[in-house]
Amino acid sequence: MNFIKSSLSFTKLEYKSLKFYPSSFILSVIKSFVTMSMWLFVSLFLKDYATEALSNYNGDFVSYMVIGVVFFQSASAILTLPFQSLSTAFWDKRLEIYNSANYGIWAFIVGRLIWTFAYNFIIQLSVLLFAVFVVGVKISANISVISAILFYLLFVMTSFGIGLIGASNFFNLEVKQGREPVTWMTDVLARIFSGVYYPIAVIPSSVRFVSYFVPHTYALNGIRQIMMNGQSLFSNTMLPYVSIMMVFSIGTILLGIKLLNNALIKAENGNGIGMIV
Repeated sequence: MNFIKSSLSFTKLEYKSLKFYPSSFILSVIKSFVTMSMWLFVSLFLKDYATEALSNYNGDFVSYMVIGVVFFQSASAILTLPFQSLSTAFWDKRLEIYNSANYGIWAFIVGRLIWTFAYNFIIQLSVLLFAVFVVGVKISANISVISAILFYLLFVMTSFGIGLIGASNFFNLEVKQGREPVTWMTDVLARIFSGVYYPIAVIPSSVRFVSYFVPHTYALNGIRQIMMNGQSLFSNTMLPYVSIMMVFSIGTILLGIKLLNNALIKAENGNGIGMIV
């Protein structure tokens, strides 16, 4: 209970910060709308070429791309969150202070996770509703909102787990700024091989196997099945996606917790958590 209270205190701190700088929220909304509009524009030109590869989604390439981009953007923010949290606290000279508290750095990271999830959920939901009701992007009339949210949470937790793995490099590799290799490589592979912007079927068969190792592949296919085909979370079509994403989410989070804890211990026994080297 105390850990939850500590985490929520950091969530509240992020909210207070936004109240002082509301323009950040406005700019984030504009950025999301511009990104969606850009890919919507691209999809309108390419839709005739991608129809044959989208038989599972009734050949609707515009909806395919918009839904993929919206959910990919949100997951990307979660992916980089742990490392960015450590980096921000480190350069603000607050990391050592957080680590000295009872729940320390973990409460800080989890608190920012709660905030980032809520923040991006509101923005991306607004973008998606605009795309559906104003632009005319098609989704299933039988969509299960609960199924969509629960499956999206599996995607979020997987991204967070990979982010924790990457955040361990803040101490293990002494990567203090920029982008560390784990989340950077995950992001690159996801953009190329997971079908965010185009069907996986168009990827050359010689390298298509890479998509099977990228969790975004299953996450985006699953969320599209729910939103475009009206599949429920426990339908025969969705069960493979749900099972795989559960394995990814649990596995990456457990591994991420272990690696980051080991990295924190290594830093404490070495130069220290807040030591600039």
